[in-house]
Amino acid sequence: MKHLMIFAVGPVQDFIATARRSRDLWYGSWMLSELSKAAARKIGELSPAGKLIFPYPSKPEALQPASGFNAPNKIVAVIDGNPKSIGEIIRDAVKTRLGELWADAHSHVKGGIDDTLAQQQIDNLLEFYWVSVPYEEGKDSYSNARDSAEAMFAARKVTRDFSQAMGSSVPKSSLDGARESVIPKQAYPERKDTEDVKSKKAGNLYKHYHARRGEQLSGVDLLKRLGDPEKAPKFKSTSDMAAIPFIARIENGQKLLDAIKALLPDERDRLDDADEGLVFEHRFEDAFPSQQLTNEIREKYKRLFDKLPLPNPYYALLAADGDSMGVVIDAQTDPQKHRDLSQALSDFASQVPGFVNTCDGVLIYAGGDDVLAYLPLHKVLGFAGQIEETFKQKMQSFKAKDGGSPTLSVGIAVTHHLEPLADALELARKAEKEAKSAPGKNGLAIIVSKRGGADRPIVGKFNLLYERLDALMKLFREDSISGGAAYELQELHRTLSKTNIPVEGKTGEAIRIIARKRESGGERAIQPEVKEAFERWIKSVELDELAREMIVAKMLAGKQEAK
Repeated sequence: MKHLMIFAVGPVQDFIATARRSRDLWYGSWMLSELSKAAARKIGELSPAGKLIFPYPSKPEALQPASGFNAPNKIVAVIDGNPKSIGEIIRDAVKTRLGELWADAHSHVKGGIDDTLAQQQIDNLLEFYWVSVPYEEGKDSYSNARDSAEAMFAARKVTRDFSQAMGSSVPKSSLDGARESVIPKQAYPERKDTEDVKSKKAGNLYKHYHARRGEQLSGVDLLKRLGDPEKAPKFKSTSDMAAIPFIARIENGQKLLDAIKALLPDERDRLDDADEGLVFEHRFEDAFPSQQLTNEIREKYKRLFDKLPLPNPYYALLAADGDSMGVVIDAQTDPQKHRDLSQALSDFASQVPGFVNTCDGVLIYAGGDDVLAYLPLHKVLGFAGQIEETFKQKMQSFKAKDGGSPTLSVGIAVTHHLEPLADALELARKAEKEAKSAPGKNGLAIIVSKRGGADRPIVGKFNLLYERLDALMKLFREDSISGGAAYELQELHRTLSKTNIPVEGKTGEAIRIIARKRESGGERAIQPEVKEAFERWIKSVELDELAREMIVAKMLAGKQEAK
């Protein structure tokens, strides 16, 4: 008898979120995709007993290990056979793939570890569950069967029966704070050690475990740090990402980087694969053993930046998710239509890596309707526009019962490169949620989180907010408007909000402010087309909202040099 089955592989959010480096974040997502692909691949191998519905890539080889395809952690299939037996077969395939990944990571550990505890932590990492409902094609409604399966799936998800390996008085992981470290105590610098011994131990921590000084790592952490090093992409750090606009903007940016690297020790352990972040002094100092960083080197470094602007220490983390996907999936009345939708989502995801590369960003995940990437400020808006338009094109032929097609909502967190990566991820998810709160969804939300200040959010319908921000960024890059005007517009809003002055009066005063700030900078008068644009915008959004958009646009345009 045939059954409609739903499988899920985890853990998901908690595992991905416990990251200190960009590679931790990437590997968490990549590993879960690998485990999901193992499950989907095994279902395909059961044919004709098993037929995949979701995911359903256009090419079967996409499900092979280490392919570029990102598989979602939820899998839907029609199975002909005993569901319990099938479930055990799929689970074994997933466990086998996890074992392969751990064996690969373990082979790159160059120092001693507590192998027993590490293996227990890996064994207890996997969360795998499934549900099944009877289904006969031509007799039962696919949508009804899927509704029943989804209800069972939701109930199964909240029944958590997964164990966790825990030790005793061993230091906890620096990443998740729950699992015990498997690196021996003697591997870390101690107070009684000489400076030379401390320096050697700190270097060996990175060589042997890819751990920083004092960083405690569990077996699961080592899996993230050392797994699949040959196939892993070269990662830029958040500092590198923040520095990219600065390097691109100044004259002879690469020459500056070469001069900085010439000051570094000949023999050094680099913590990251890219070098742009060296324009930040603390990153430069991190590359030195303490006894080798002299005052003379510091002075040479500082002289390289004479007459240069300060690099902006902020970067963007983007999270995007499809809107109304559930109701559109519900409207697919048979498995083949659901497969067609799955294939369209796979086609969309396959284009995202190319968009990220052209924007000098780092892709963490692109699977189905879900995208996570971090990018330099000056290119994040363009990337958001690319994926939103592409998603709309891929989804336009799939309709919900009300005739609507899926859209994409995009959240962007702009945060300091020294802020914990987990905090940046939480802020990006918050922005994504805000974007989905826009009327009719298909929203765009940007939250700028400044150090020592309140978060500055802007939210709106994607096309309208994107159009204004794009236009404002061009005006700032052309020096057609002054950044100071935004703050005066905020003050004007506070003053006029207590009056009943009509919008025409507000518009006239706002335009006078923009023109005056422009002229006070010794520049030519405001251009007619700029005036017309602001008149149009002021009629559609509140002054304080437009002012916030101006502040964000200036930052994205690279015109704000922030400490």
